[in-house]
Amino acid sequence: MIGSFLDNRYEVLQKVGEGGMATVYRGRHNTLNRDVAIKVLHPHLSSSTRNRKRFAREARAIEHLRHDNILQIFDYSGLDTSDCYIITEFVEGETLSAVLAERGKLPSEVAALIGLHLARALDYAHSENILHRDLKPDNVMIRADGTVKLMDFGIARFLDESQVTMTGALVGSPAFMSPEQAKEEVLDQRSDLFSLGTVLFFLVTGYLPFTGSNPSLILKNVIESNRPHVAELAPAMSAGFADVVERLMAGAPDDRYATAADVAGALEQCLDEVGVYGDPSFGLSTYIENPDAYEIRLDGYLQEVLMERGKALLERGDHLQALRLFNRLLSLDEDNEEVLGIVQGLHTSESSTSGRGRAVVAASLAVLLIGSGLYTIFANWDELGRTAPPEPEPAIVEPTPAPAPPAIPAAPAPELAPAPLAEPSAQPAPVPTLPAPRAPVARPQVVLERPVPRLAQPVMPPPVEEYGRVKITSGEMPADVWLGDRKLGSTRNAEPIAVVVGTHELTVKSPFTLPRTIKVTIGPGETVTKTVHLDPTPATVTFDPSYALTCRVAIDGRSVATLRELGGSLEVPRPNKPHTIRVDCPTGSREKAYKFLPTRTVFPALE
Repeated sequence: MIGSFLDNRYEVLQKVGEGGMATVYRGRHNTLNRDVAIKVLHPHLSSSTRNRKRFAREARAIEHLRHDNILQIFDYSGLDTSDCYIITEFVEGETLSAVLAERGKLPSEVAALIGLHLARALDYAHSENILHRDLKPDNVMIRADGTVKLMDFGIARFLDESQVTMTGALVGSPAFMSPEQAKEEVLDQRSDLFSLGTVLFFLVTGYLPFTGSNPSLILKNVIESNRPHVAELAPAMSAGFADVVERLMAGAPDDRYATAADVAGALEQCLDEVGVYGDPSFGLSTYIENPDAYEIRLDGYLQEVLMERGKALLERGDHLQALRLFNRLLSLDEDNEEVLGIVQGLHTSESSTSGRGRAVVAASLAVLLIGSGLYTIFANWDELGRTAPPEPEPAIVEPTPAPAPPAIPAAPAPELAPAPLAEPSAQPAPVPTLPAPRAPVARPQVVLERPVPRLAQPVMPPPVEEYGRVKITSGEMPADVWLGDRKLGSTRNAEPIAVVVGTHELTVKSPFTLPRTIKVTIGPGETVTKTVHLDPTPATVTFDPSYALTCRVAIDGRSVATLRELGGSLEVPRPNKPHTIRVDCPTGSREKAYKFLPTRTVFPALE
């Protein structure tokens, strides 16, 4: 299809992706001169009149959706065209799958920001009576400016009135389905919320909550909620965020949030708990621009704010919430003597606290230990003058990393309420003892898959004065900027890229351009601007086997060589420029003009 026009308006420029139902191309509206994405249904699906009618009905149902976090649909093919397609906005960015493949897992604050955007998109769609039903990282894009786009609304839906394809397979992605979708029950908006929870689970752990050797086993685990608690795999995450994920992944719909708006509110509270909600310096665009620098800065910031807010909560008497923050702080800095001293002080103060107050402290510690499954605070309990609780037997669930493509889903454990407060008594209340850890509950064995390894975290951030910035532009051919094997950003970035001071050789490249290396010298606080010219990757033209090897090939009126001398193929530099290729044979000649040459194309046979 590359080089052709759809409806005499949309020029097909290049293939950018392919899925089980459709192929996606980058195109251009020839009168409005804007880039678009063209999703073309596979021929074996579009050949059915029934599918075409469903396609048209669903396209009309969702074409009116207008939201910053939902991919906008511009046009669709209708019923009478040879190709069945949908035209949408073209997003310059990466899918969430690509981001995860590069990073392995994300900080819970970054995951919460992404989840907040997705919750707002779902809330709007649900208000328009539209269910997504296939929420997964492949269907989420993050633009260079940090805008999250939810894609593929209704594309699977028009094919599955009974949720079963022509091959008898369940439509959708098993690892992302809600239990009710896996059981082919009636769905409401809470099914989308379960899928959102599985996406967030994957973002912060890098593991798939539900796995199996085949789709049937995955669906069985989804239905039975056979998965670990999210905090077991990511102890350094926000405890509030873990609560949100667990509630989203509840097996029963009634145990989840009622609406996506409720989810958005809960995620805002998680971000506000550490003061990053609404802070542009911790926005998604900053993370996309330089994730390594972002995570270094976030780590240092969290160590300060968790200590400050934990102390404030203690002063207000909210020991449980304070200990949740201190536990996370110890996950970031396990040798923090000040936090260990605070916990020791809580233990010591029991002897001078009323029976009711001591019960609060003990209950808080017990809930933190048993309910959250987070044991960091008690790792040094012997040093605090108390016998350490017996170590629980290992649980059955054993995360086993395995290289596999990204996927996702799951359900939560019920929250544990704090122990009831002891009633005042005339007799001196005995000093309560810390309850022993609850015996581990046997779970069905779950084998977790981790698609990509987590990149090593830098230990210490470099001084602020050692950073400068560089702004690189590449005209109409956007590309990524690399320093060695580390991606720094993109020429699409509106803001300059933060780079350590010094002289560096930066490589500017993309899948569609030849790499270009430039040398830059950056001083502290300095912003350097560079403009590079990128040449597109040469195209390879192969010739139909019907041509004799003695046939001669010419390009743009210049004779090149015979097919024998060329080895049957011709490399064309600058394929984005107009070219005319001609083949002269004893039996005849054929000439073809190209406005845009795809990476690989076949020159047609003689007519």
